[in-house]
Amino acid sequence: MLSILSKMDFTDSLTLDAETRRTADGYLVGSFRVARSGIQVYSGRDVDPDNKHGMRDRAEVRVYRPPEEVFKQDAMASFAFRPITVDHPGESVTTKNWRKFSVGQTGGDVVRGGDFIRVPMVVMGEAAIGKFEKGKRGLSQGYGCDVVFGDGTTPDGLQFDAKQTNIRANHTAIVDRARGGPELKIGDSEV
Repeated sequence: MLSILSKMDFTDSLTLDAETRRTADGYLVGSFRVARSGIQVYSGRDVDPDNKHGMRDRAEVRVYRPPEEVFKQDAMASFAFRPITVDHPGESVTTKNWRKFSVGQTGGDVVRGGDFIRVPMVVMGEAAIGKFEKGKRGLSQGYGCDVVFGDGTTPDGLQFDAKQTNIRANHTAIVDRARGGPELKIGDSEV
C-alpha cells in the first residue's frame, strides 16, 4: 500500500567534483554536482521520524529519486540562487535568516549532466574556504519533497522502500562526508 507524507525536508550529500579556482578577491568558484537521481540510503529516523510507516527503527531505508522527478523543470530551477552553508542549519534558510547561515551562493546556470544536477557556485566566507582547504569538501543538498512510501523496483531492477517527488532545493551545505560516495571529490577533472 502506498501512502504520501507531504513536504518532508531532507539533506543529501555529494562531494565537490570539479575543478575549483580562486578569484582575485579570494572567493572559491566552480561548477559542481549537487544532486543526483537514483537510490540513496537514509536512516529510518531520517525518513519516518514519527514512525507513521513503521520505518523509524530501520538502519537503512532505500529512497528512490526517479530521473523524471529530479530533472523536472521546476525541480531543477529550484537549485538556482540558493544559499551555501557550512553544515546544515537546524532550520530552512529563508530571507529572515540567510545572513546568519550563508557563506556563498549557487548560480543560475543549472544543468543536467548524466544522472546529476550541476550548478555554478561561489563560496565567499573566509572561514568556510579555510574549512574547504582543510578537507571539508562534501556537498549536501538541503531540500523538501513529497515521499511516497511503498516497496518498488527501479527500471534497472533495484529495490526501494520509498520514492521522492516534487523536489525543491533550499540550500547547499559544505559537509565532511558526502552521501553520494567517495568517487565524487573536489579536483576531479573527469567532468
